[in-house]
Amino acid sequence: MDELMQAIKNAMKSEIDSVTIYSEAALRAEGDVAQFFALRADEEKRHYNWLLSYYKELLGGQMPSTNLAAEIQTVQHRSPIFSQEFLTRVASDRHVSAAVSSAVLLELNATQHYQKMAELAKEPHLKAFFNSLSEWEMRHYEELLKIQEESRQFWFEEQQFEPF
Repeated sequence: MDELMQAIKNAMKSEIDSVTIYSEAALRAEGDVAQFFALRADEEKRHYNWLLSYYKELLGGQMPSTNLAAEIQTVQHRSPIFSQEFLTRVASDRHVSAAVSSAVLLELNATQHYQKMAELAKEPHLKAFFNSLSEWEMRHYEELLKIQEESRQFWFEEQQFEPF
């Protein structure tokens, strides 16, 4: 149980890190790029709150009473379409581009962490909860990886390659 509690705390820290990166990127960006990152920040806040709920219930010595795995599955997730303009705007702002790079790593780490937590969980609903979070984070990872890869060509076009 101690290992699971520590794993949940680590996951909450990771979710807060993601909220911070996405929120900062949303503040720096404009239009649909800002909206994309604001939505990701909101999703990561939701993840944090789900983890916090589980943590508090486990800390109180009870098994979580709600089936959050089912709640996660009911949340609609639509993959956005990344236009050339979207990718160019991401590439043209070094802070936003760096946020994408950082977020790719955070999402991959979160995916792997939740998979490990699912393996550690003894209760079926905890296992399902962490598997659901892992799947959700994998979708984020795949989207961000696509942005990173597809905006790369625009990044090279946008940069002036001048000395600092």
